[in-house]
Amino acid sequence: MSKKQTFVGFDQDNSSIRAARLLLEPGKGKGARPRWRLLSAEEVMGDFYEDVKLIAGLKRIKSKLGVHASDKISTCLSGKQTYAIQMDVRKLPDAEMAGMLKLELRKSMPFEASVATFDYQFLPVGPNQPVDQGVPVVVAAAANSYIAKHIQSYDRAGLKPHHVDILPTSIANAFWVTRKEVVPSDETHVILHIAPNVCTLIIDGHRCPFFNRTFAFSIGEVISSAAPAGTADEISQDVILQMNILASEITKSITYYKNTYSCGNVSTITVLGLHSAHSAFDALGKKMGYDVQTIQTAQLVHAVRPPRAGKYDLAIGLAMQASGANV
Repeated sequence: MSKKQTFVGFDQDNSSIRAARLLLEPGKGKGARPRWRLLSAEEVMGDFYEDVKLIAGLKRIKSKLGVHASDKISTCLSGKQTYAIQMDVRKLPDAEMAGMLKLELRKSMPFEASVATFDYQFLPVGPNQPVDQGVPVVVAAAANSYIAKHIQSYDRAGLKPHHVDILPTSIANAFWVTRKEVVPSDETHVILHIAPNVCTLIIDGHRCPFFNRTFAFSIGEVISSAAPAGTADEISQDVILQMNILASEITKSITYYKNTYSCGNVSTITVLGLHSAHSAFDALGKKMGYDVQTIQTAQLVHAVRPPRAGKYDLAIGLAMQASGANV
């Protein structure tokens, strides 16, 4: 890498848009790694169910961030018209992979595979995995009409997406970018992304398969009656009840995962998204018997004023992902 480059990651839902603008600088000295610097991180709130309001919100955050025409923009899609799975396949040339994946997944996908766009990433083959079982691959798919509508909204706001991912794989990538220096182990990682009305749960590991599940959970109802983040106040019984419901959903998923894949050495749940650093999540950890920590993606970037833990980490991860840099 010989020159500076700027990348922007957009994380949006129906009530808010968060974005982070990062500068990737060349490393100083021979063999030095490039360095990330956070230029700005912004959020706009609103009702973004309607396209007109979403476009207006994107224009506002574009102005607040100071996005330039040369910036490379990364976004992600979520919802019922997206799909992610890990599977074992026969490795084929790129020109043939998409067709094969459509045939393999047409029965399990919640929307028509013939009108979807697929992306995939091959994973390392386990040391004890028989060759005839195929090669593990994580597949991400989205309906073509959904992608087109998403890109059109950004285009009308004066933004040109360079890279579009889907939420489950974006969450996993934001987590794994913090683990590049960690020696592979048998540990199973549980990552919980908090959005206004839904949670997305990821279970993944070096030696166990990628799994994702989305379920309804209104974080706003919990936080409205909880103690402010960073306080030691007594958490209300209503909050404890709601966090117990969330704990039950996570426990069901972990139990299913252990029974299905015969692995599940879980010790920690990593949280990101809205209110992920809130004291209410302490109750979640106590209920489940796991440590609960906020994701550390933001700590990989140099910032004059570090952003609030968990809030912009997905946007930062998306910006990093678009760069393709090994950092």
